[in-house]
Amino acid sequence: MSTRISDHTKRAALVAACLLLASCGGGGLDFGLGRAADAPAEVTVTADRIVVTGPEGFCVDPTATRDTGDTGFVLLGNCAAIANSRRAAQPQSPALLTAAISAPSGDGRLADSLPALDGFFRSPEGLSLLSRAGEPGSVQVLETATVGDAFLLHASDTSAGAIDGVQPDYWRAYLDVGPRIATLSVLALEDRALDREQSLEILTAFVSAVQAANTAPVTDAAPAPVPVQAAPPVPLPPVAPAQGTPRNMPRALEPLWNVGLFRRIFG
Repeated sequence: MSTRISDHTKRAALVAACLLLASCGGGGLDFGLGRAADAPAEVTVTADRIVVTGPEGFCVDPTATRDTGDTGFVLLGNCAAIANSRRAAQPQSPALLTAAISAPSGDGRLADSLPALDGFFRSPEGLSLLSRAGEPGSVQVLETATVGDAFLLHASDTSAGAIDGVQPDYWRAYLDVGPRIATLSVLALEDRALDREQSLEILTAFVSAVQAANTAPVTDAAPAPVPVQAAPPVPLPPVAPAQGTPRNMPRALEPLWNVGLFRRIFG
């Protein structure tokens, strides 16, 4: 049985927030004076070996990685902080990154439903699922955009279930990785806010890194995986501004929900 992405994020952030926040100012870290910790650049999760990796300067926190074989969750942060070494790489813009990998399904590809996603996430059902506390009134969708085969969303969550140590707003990308859906998030630290350009630059680099890591060349030994389209570099995409939340889920979205597409996103 899978777990809601928001629950994964909250638990993982509690594990890593102190470490990541300390990295911004150097407090609380030995930075090479103590024993170096493991700070891998990537990790493989799920039975079909989906690779999660981040932009330069971000490393996997092994203590926050969850892999059930069916689903996976990965938290990435400042490599120097996770490795406890000032010699390790650091991102230009500090942030907390998370990747949630859904269970596999034959219900259809997310890329085929991109036009419907903006309406769904602005619906009461979508807002409730975006809320860390399941409260639609606590979430506001600020912007959305489509980049290649990925759907990007900027939202703000002020619910009581929000994560300590990070900003209430976050950027997130949804994309197909083979038969699964990857949900990639960028959360700004509470005392190190990111502007829109910084957030989108990190997110599009995160998307590109995950897509590239899961697109292998064709060999005689194994078939090629389902190709995914890499997100283009900045300049940044135009976005759809917030427009009022529809009272009910759009009719066009109902079949998608019934076949489980959005259930795969949220677990």
